[in-house]
Amino acid sequence: MTLDEETTVSDALTFMVVDDDQILVHSLARALRPLGKVAFSNDFNAVHHTAASARPRLMLIDIDLPLVTGVEIARRIRSNREMDSVYILMMTSHHSEAVLKQVAGVDVDGLLQKPIDLPALLTRVQAFLKEPRRGPGSAGLQGQHPG
Repeated sequence: MTLDEETTVSDALTFMVVDDDQILVHSLARALRPLGKVAFSNDFNAVHHTAASARPRLMLIDIDLPLVTGVEIARRIRSNREMDSVYILMMTSHHSEAVLKQVAGVDVDGLLQKPIDLPALLTRVQAFLKEPRRGPGSAGLQGQHPG
């Protein structure tokens, strides 16, 4: 895990970005930095352990990762009851119903289509930060489509 070292609003880790596209990771970190600390991980097999100890408020996880899928990472996060309060947004560059089916069985809080619309993401993230996540099913994917 790499922690963004800049001064931020809170001492607690606010965001974790999990993606193998370093340009996107840095773009998201730059956009999220004014709202809190940002960490990113490229140890995809152990990111759920890193997240459990770091306790981010929100995770942005790419679906297509080497070695393990983002969906599997989200399942691992959700299997830890202590992580129920973490918002999870999945990211994908695919435009298909198969993607929705892939994430439908996982308790996530949204699906973002790449390229990421940063202003829309920031609006959504600010809404999440105002309210604590209430656990399973609090803001699932019902009725959402990639895009």
